[in-house]
Amino acid sequence: MERWERDLRQAEARSLRAHCEKISHVGWALFWMAVSMVGLQLAAVTIAGQLDPDLVGSPMFLWAVSVVSVYGVGMPLCWLITRRQPAPPKTGADRPLKPARFLQVFLIALAGLYLSNYVTLAITGLIGLLRGSPVPNPTDSIRDYPVVLSVLLGCVIAPVAEEAVFRGLLLDRLRPYGDKVAVCASALCFGLFHGNLNQFLYAFVIGLVFGYVALRTGRIRQTILLHAMVNAISTALVPLAEAAGEWGMVLLGFLVLLSIPLGLIFFFTIRRELWFDPGQTGLSERRKWGLFFGSPGVVLFLIVEGLMMASYFL
Repeated sequence: MERWERDLRQAEARSLRAHCEKISHVGWALFWMAVSMVGLQLAAVTIAGQLDPDLVGSPMFLWAVSVVSVYGVGMPLCWLITRRQPAPPKTGADRPLKPARFLQVFLIALAGLYLSNYVTLAITGLIGLLRGSPVPNPTDSIRDYPVVLSVLLGCVIAPVAEEAVFRGLLLDRLRPYGDKVAVCASALCFGLFHGNLNQFLYAFVIGLVFGYVALRTGRIRQTILLHAMVNAISTALVPLAEAAGEWGMVLLGFLVLLSIPLGLIFFFTIRRELWFDPGQTGLSERRKWGLFFGSPGVVLFLIVEGLMMASYFL
């Protein structure tokens, strides 16, 4: 009996070590992605500042540094590291959302984005009052980009690359730990990936929506389209509304206000249809999250992104 219990404990310990290694692999991929992005951006800005200080403030320069560091170096590095750990085979067929449901999900994502952004504005406003000066919003620099480049980045490059990493590679490798862990953990990493408080909460919320869609449809094609449509509002629709003058901004405001109640109505209508596979590990939810947050790579990724967020307050 004692030998059987000892063998069982050893088998459980080996299983836990295997799970730790799998999650650590994901964590290290996220960490090296964050470090390479930040390191390359700092190096580019430092060198440019020495050569030509005016270049640092150039929108074209900032756009190029952002695209190259994030989508040319950081994410490919994350992809290369993560791909070394094979993803479990997917179950179920390709089940894309029908047009009506796709529109509902889009409005749900918009409602979550706007409501969470209002919460973020309240938090940053309070922090600004306490520190005696407004909290800088790094997304303001995006408005200085040429519209064509802004649309290219927001509606093509970012949706394809970010969905491939967070709703593709990352989500697939977290699926064995259950849908809830996979969706929430990938959404959390997606929010932290943005590296600032202004984008963290709403990126986390829409990451939950996109993650669930990716799980249920079995593909990321529709999450890429949803991502592009969400980004198109700020990169394309806002400039068009501003160019149209007062009436354009009024119509845009009406669209925002209308999307919130519609999105909430659709969410509460379809929420009874939501379901989550518990996974095949047999681990408790507490143990799953303990493995995730106890991973050295995940811890370092959290530290790097936390420092990035804190830098905007200094």
